[in-house]
Amino acid sequence: RIENCEVCNASKAKYTCPKCEVRTCCLQCVNIHKKELNCDGIRDRTKFIPLKSFTDLDVLSDYRLLEQVGRTVEQLKRDPFKRCTRQISLPMHLHKLKTAAFKRKVVLQFMPQHFSKHKNNTTYLNWKSNELYWRIEWIFPQAECTKWITERVLESTRLSLLLEEILDPIKSVENKSDIEELNLRMCLNEKLQFYQAAGLSGVKVLLKAEKVVKSDLKYV
Repeated sequence: RIENCEVCNASKAKYTCPKCEVRTCCLQCVNIHKKELNCDGIRDRTKFIPLKSFTDLDVLSDYRLLEQVGRTVEQLKRDPFKRCTRQISLPMHLHKLKTAAFKRKVVLQFMPQHFSKHKNNTTYLNWKSNELYWRIEWIFPQAECTKWITERVLESTRLSLLLEEILDPIKSVENKSDIEELNLRMCLNEKLQFYQAAGLSGVKVLLKAEKVVKSDLKYV
């Protein structure tokens, strides 16, 4: 027996959605069901099918899915950018940087070379003076997670001095001759009014603990 459309219940159903199996009678009802159920109409190829309901078409579908997965894996193996998820060897300057950090009880890890964070990171080791210069990314949660970058910070610099320069509306724009940088600083001052009102004594600086499961996110 042909059932009525599950959307309008006014006409006999003609179509069955490959994904959610809702029965519909026309294109308008198909679109309504997709919108209301947030359904894309694409069959879920990994959906569980009881053994008693398994057909030859299901076997063929599984076989083709495995073939597709195999092709994707082979393509990723041939793509140097997608294959490079970790670095086996480091360039000499990065190796020295990592060693210098390790001697300071810092485990320094590098993103793959094609990642933007790797390209933008300006942290470096001054070989002659054996001093580290860090690139610090500040994130201010109470200012819509505004980000600010401080480049080439000598390792012996106190964070409180850096933070004071960022939060102090006068110090932050002093000796800034570059118009673009001056505008950025003034814009930053407007966003950081919450922190400026709290003052240094009312602000805590936290460092995200990396390599931690997302559900156990920690800051130290």
